[in-house]
Amino acid sequence: MKSDPNQDLLDDAIQHLMDATSNLRAVISRTPAKLSRRSAPTALAASPRKFLAFCAFVRLMRQQRDFFTEATSVVVITVPRNWPIGDFDYVADLCLKSGERGLSRLKTFCHPPRTKKGSWDFSPSGYLDAQKVIIFLPRGAEMHPEFEISADSIVDLEILDDRHLDSLARQLDTGLLSKQDKEQIRQHDPAFIDSIFRRGRSTAAALTRLERLSTKPAKGPRLIPLASYGEAGKWGLKFKSDLRLWRAGQLDWSDLDRGILLYGPPGTGKTSFAASLASECGAHLVPTSLSKWQSTGHLGDLLKAMRLDFAEARDRAPSILLIDEIDSVGDRRSFSGDNKNYCIEVVNGLLESLDGVAGREGVVVVAATNFPQALDPALLRSGRLETHVEMKRPSTHERAQILQFYLPALDALKELYEVARQLNGQTGADLERLVRKAKQRARTENRKLMIEDIWAVVPRQPSLSDEDRWRICIHEAAHAVVTELSNLGSVTSVEVFDDTHDFVEAHDALGRTSSDCPIPALRTEQWFRWDIAISLAGMAGEEIVFANRSTTAGGSRGSDITTATDAAALMVARFGLGKRLSVFPDDVDRPVYKVFEGSPKLRADVDFVLAIEYSRAKRLLEANLNALIAVAQALKKERRLEGGRLKTLLAGLSAPDSSKERLEITG
Repeated sequence: MKSDPNQDLLDDAIQHLMDATSNLRAVISRTPAKLSRRSAPTALAASPRKFLAFCAFVRLMRQQRDFFTEATSVVVITVPRNWPIGDFDYVADLCLKSGERGLSRLKTFCHPPRTKKGSWDFSPSGYLDAQKVIIFLPRGAEMHPEFEISADSIVDLEILDDRHLDSLARQLDTGLLSKQDKEQIRQHDPAFIDSIFRRGRSTAAALTRLERLSTKPAKGPRLIPLASYGEAGKWGLKFKSDLRLWRAGQLDWSDLDRGILLYGPPGTGKTSFAASLASECGAHLVPTSLSKWQSTGHLGDLLKAMRLDFAEARDRAPSILLIDEIDSVGDRRSFSGDNKNYCIEVVNGLLESLDGVAGREGVVVVAATNFPQALDPALLRSGRLETHVEMKRPSTHERAQILQFYLPALDALKELYEVARQLNGQTGADLERLVRKAKQRARTENRKLMIEDIWAVVPRQPSLSDEDRWRICIHEAAHAVVTELSNLGSVTSVEVFDDTHDFVEAHDALGRTSSDCPIPALRTEQWFRWDIAISLAGMAGEEIVFANRSTTAGGSRGSDITTATDAAALMVARFGLGKRLSVFPDDVDRPVYKVFEGSPKLRADVDFVLAIEYSRAKRLLEANLNALIAVAQALKKERRLEGGRLKTLLAGLSAPDSSKERLEITG
């Protein structure tokens, strides 16, 4: 059958028209579009804040060449989480949808969080059918998987550029902005921008009023100075100095500590330390915890809340991110049961946030726990929580400093020191409560606070008998003598206390010997043995002088006996420094004391090490009995020995024959 020539010509014409239309669309889609910067006056008329968002968006999109030249493109733009996200949808419409033929198939979308039930209340397919798609996502927030899969690029929108702020100030005639003014604007909530920039009104004056409002004293506990936090305070003051250099551009962030783990008993100031650190450093504080993250909902909500806290810390840098009770996160080695995968995801999410793939410059993480042994080891490696500091109960001197801080009107430092001597074992929280009770007493009598009010609320405990006090002096003097003979370091102070206290551990209630014996990078068997001998010296001294021992060596965690036992257990079970070379590595799920429950022979090896070192401590003290008695007598009279006085008393110590000692150790 012959075809109709006219029909063929018509079909060819239609095909050519379709091809031409397709080619035209392709050319249009690949033709670089120009952003409508002429819309800036419209944005400014809407509000100063939207003008700044407009400027930031234009600058960012000018760098996204592929978005305009490719046939299709999906761009995810992460925006500051505290900035009203609706502003960006407005400026995108203003910049890209006004008369741009090549972008007639463009859609923008402000990404919301999940609903309270954990579901998404939108359908990404309703936006991904467009030729060009822009998604605005709050920085650190969770993204719908369909958008994450389809995204060609994910870029950060940096806002409040110096040039944009200068342009805004110039157009509104609000006066020149200094570098400090601009930094101040960046630190405050974007909601204040429209109030700061008022046409013909001074921006500097508005910032002064805003700063005055922002620095009104907050209702809450007063913050103790960093210097009152012992070793943690020393670290904090060093970090404060480094942070000042970083702000001045004289130090790279990579040269600062990334994180610190604070551990110790409750009430020692782990949480308040973070607040004091943030206050003294002029940094933003982001307090959080696993329980806070969990309160938002299921696993996805928990991880989102975690990322949002880290994002807030980055946006408000420099920041202190406090993770309280971090032991709640757990250790992946101990997870089991139905919740195992859930718990592993939580730990992995925290590790990812600590590593800071999105950048963690300006953010230091402070983690607090009462149980450091419950943490996953991966959290503690370098680059994460790399500095570990034990928060101990404050010393007498530190207690006096804390009391002075809470009682600045009382010019009675000497008297406060005497009060502090009676408060052995009390924490910063205990001292704050004591001061509060003293102030209540003065208010009840309608008068100013006096030192007598402090003494009136100091808990009174039965005083030690002369015989008991003498025993404590012998015990602490024995620790000092053996420490000095060990050459592991030197004794810095020896102290005894006047009263017993039922609110502190037995081993720390009556006396304390302090030394500067650092833990070496490479610990030898001899180092372990000396450490054990020092711990057992107090008990050995009592046996020599009184022919019997008491409970002063304690049995609670941190006491002389448990410290010595832990050291001997590490020697035998972890490092092969006992009678046997077989060991239990430290990456097993059981703590070292659990290992001995099923291995009586290992327990016997530990007992053997302890017995040998106890005997050595006795020999050393018997050889230096006169020095032991002299130190104890001075301690009974003066209550605290330190400095030159202590060095004089410990001078001239002698050790028994070392060859005999080595023979007994290996026997």
